[in-house]
Amino acid sequence: MTTVRRWTEQDSLPGGQTPWWWNAIHYAIDIRLFADSDGDGVGDLDGLRNRLGYLELLGVDTVWLTGVPMTGVGPNVGDPQQAATILESFERLTSAAHDCDLRVTLDIGVDVADLRQPRAQQELVRTLRFWTDRGVDGFRLALSRRGSSAESDTNGVDLETARAIRAALADDSDRLIGSFIEEQSSSRGVWDVDFNRALAETDFEANGIREAIGKELTACKEFGTRPGWLVSGRHFPRQVTRFGGGTVGRARAHALTLVLLALPGVVCVDSGEELGLPEVIGNEAEMPTQELLGARVPMPWEGRTPPFGFSEATDLCLPAPGDWVDMTAEAQLESADSTLSLYRQALEIKRTASAEDETGDPSVSRELFDDDEVEWYGAPTGCLAFRRGAAGLICALNTSTQRVPLPPGELLLSSAPLEGGQLPPDSAAWLATS
Repeated sequence: MTTVRRWTEQDSLPGGQTPWWWNAIHYAIDIRLFADSDGDGVGDLDGLRNRLGYLELLGVDTVWLTGVPMTGVGPNVGDPQQAATILESFERLTSAAHDCDLRVTLDIGVDVADLRQPRAQQELVRTLRFWTDRGVDGFRLALSRRGSSAESDTNGVDLETARAIRAALADDSDRLIGSFIEEQSSSRGVWDVDFNRALAETDFEANGIREAIGKELTACKEFGTRPGWLVSGRHFPRQVTRFGGGTVGRARAHALTLVLLALPGVVCVDSGEELGLPEVIGNEAEMPTQELLGARVPMPWEGRTPPFGFSEATDLCLPAPGDWVDMTAEAQLESADSTLSLYRQALEIKRTASAEDETGDPSVSRELFDDDEVEWYGAPTGCLAFRRGAAGLICALNTSTQRVPLPPGELLLSSAPLEGGQLPPDSAAWLATS
């Protein structure tokens, strides 16, 4: 069997460190819906740059860009003036992000049918190098299957192509290359991270969630890739809506968030998830056809009326519900019980639990998230519980209709207040081993 050079758990950078993305929290942003800087009603790169302070406050590691206006930009320039303008904004963004200790990763669309041609392989390598030269730290290859054959491997990308991509980035040993996984049998073993849809398609039911996690961890261990977790995205409904909407949907979304963030590997948070936003099903006939983006509307930032600080062009944006006044980032930052506060607390625990002390001695840290082994506990019906290694973080989830006892340990965080010291329905908790 032919192998391809990729990162494994045995690899390390100078000083014995794993690459920056090994346990990174990626924040996926559709540029068009994030922040508008020029008043045309559409989000843009400068709008995102102006909001990087929010991402620092949230506590993520990486800005994951989707919906970037790439037409005519890249190695093969279309309109030079348009390309220059976009690249100037892009380079300002990557520079500002790095100043904030944030990495920048980018979605790159790839047609696997074309990639069987040597010229197309060379063009992809050239494209990746073009963007790394402009500050991009990693890529998720969005691979389409049009024209791919059953004989092709790794989502239709042959191993020679993967080797060529790795060779082109050989001087950047910690550069991330990931791919969205659709079929476990044909997609494994080439890229650094396998981003999978397992938890984005699983009902709020303990056995199904445990099975999805177990299968993914087993597959990644077998093929030597890092798991990449997500629970929503551009092609999947938001958790709040998927789990029933309203108070119940939000409680379940909070619970699954703690499960997601407790797992080993890379986590991708879809922008707006940290605010607990639901899907918005609008009247398609009233929306501009060219801006119809399904059931997603612009990020609500501040204020009391739509578009809640997204843009000065209040009449050009996709409609945002008027009752989102308590769901804006501004409002949630002021509420200790908000979805945003839960995310911030969880990410702070992840960040500090594995941090070294001032002397640089890693043995002083609690190391709650350091062990990649997941050990499952016996749990009541409708519940699951696992621990990261022999002495790591414990995560418990209750999808039943009854409150249940917690596993032994020191309570660090819960998605809902405990009831009589027990975990209520539709909730999860983190504990440290006693």
